[in-house]
Amino acid sequence: MHKRVRHTVLKIARVLEDEGLKVEIHGSEDFVIGHLRDLEHSDKGALTFYIGENTSKLDHLEDCVLICRPGVVPKSQTVSRIITDDPKLAFYILAQDFAPPSREPGIHHTAIIDPKAVVHPTATIGPFCVLEECTVGEKAILHSHVTLYASTRIGARAVIEGHTFIGATGQIWAWGFDGKRWVLPQIGGTVISDDCFIGSNVSIVRGALQDTVIDRGCRIAHGSRIGHNCQIGNETFVSNGVTIPGSVTIGNFCFLGSGSVYRPGIELGDNITVGAGAVVTKSFVEKGSVIAGVPARLIKKAEDVKSLAGVPKQTPF
Repeated sequence: MHKRVRHTVLKIARVLEDEGLKVEIHGSEDFVIGHLRDLEHSDKGALTFYIGENTSKLDHLEDCVLICRPGVVPKSQTVSRIITDDPKLAFYILAQDFAPPSREPGIHHTAIIDPKAVVHPTATIGPFCVLEECTVGEKAILHSHVTLYASTRIGARAVIEGHTFIGATGQIWAWGFDGKRWVLPQIGGTVISDDCFIGSNVSIVRGALQDTVIDRGCRIAHGSRIGHNCQIGNETFVSNGVTIPGSVTIGNFCFLGSGSVYRPGIELGDNITVGAGAVVTKSFVEKGSVIAGVPARLIKKAEDVKSLAGVPKQTPF
């Protein structure tokens, strides 16, 4: 069940100011917000936002609160406004209070846990999870049917969704002169760092000799595959259905478009944006590059990629 939240306009404006946003209130400071809505479905008592300038799209709004940019004025005077330069960011900040409550910590009775596994007492292990000899950090959440192979380390507050496998076995081999296959044993581990989100049906292969590392704050969307020895930088976003083979290095604050594919061993620098469906066959290391196509090529340099569809504005560092 979702939380029942009721906040005044004045209260949420103060929340935004505490997060460093400059805001102005136009309308009633005492108007009470009870729920969130997208712009199209906004109704009485809702909080919504609009990033555009076409005020005709606001004609249906009544008795609600709109977060918008300066100069945007709805038709109805019953709409209170919170004015800020980044309405979407403001809405996302305020939405935190409306999120469903977190699950209670503990290990579900159907989970299978190796006696040598170390699970923090504040972690949540869902139904039918399988944990080999691994470590699960503070306030981490594993949803149902997650499998952690041996030598996996899950950081604090990481979230892993259902039917995901962390630390699976990769395949690297060489052929002998007699036609015999020699498979390199996979003796590395897997590190999922603090505050990562790993979606459902994701497979991450452990390292062959060193660890596969997913750095702090990364978000790996549903159905993606990551091979052995990969190093994924801080706050990088991997979209749905991305395939990354072995020994790929991805920088910090990158955005990898849905269905993109990578050649083993390539490197991407910081703040790289990769288009959906791209086939990346070589390294692109210059910060801020936007690449797309088959094979992927440089499209443009973009220190601010806000104008790219589906790509959040990236954080400089």
